[in-house]
Amino acid sequence: MTDDPSTSKLAEGIGAAQDPRTLPWAPNGNGPRSEAEAVELARRRGIVIPDDIAFHFRDDAVPQGAYAVYNHFTSIRRYRWSDFYAKERINVKVRRSVLESDEAIVAVIAHEMYELNALRELFEHRETIPGIEIIDMVKPGVPRNLHDRAWDAADEHVRAMRCEETC
Repeated sequence: MTDDPSTSKLAEGIGAAQDPRTLPWAPNGNGPRSEAEAVELARRRGIVIPDDIAFHFRDDAVPQGAYAVYNHFTSIRRYRWSDFYAKERINVKVRRSVLESDEAIVAVIAHEMYELNALRELFEHRETIPGIEIIDMVKPGVPRNLHDRAWDAADEHVRAMRCEETC
């Protein structure tokens, strides 16, 4: 099947974190972490971050209302896993304000990695995936889609952090 823009209505989507259930996240008492500390914290909390994924903390690349973004998708094309890469890495852009809270760091990175690791696994079995299918997986407001399940996983990480302090 080919992607013919003349026969499709254009839909667009982004891989972006939006609807956490564990808000508000507690601020760090000692101020924001560095980018390297944030990624190391996420790894220590058990979040799998493959070596081909890089996190960049910058506000200018993250859409309003989102915490992070890793790609932009349109419904009129098919995607390969290689389309996620820029210069041999998948770049995840995260709002700098996330660095002000360990809970936010863990939640946002866990969410993005849940989505990306699940998409990577899908692409291991499929050469291409239609953009509209990816959009449906990562858009907010769809119960039990990949995006929603990613927040469930992220929220579990935050709850575990909170329990270590209070349980």
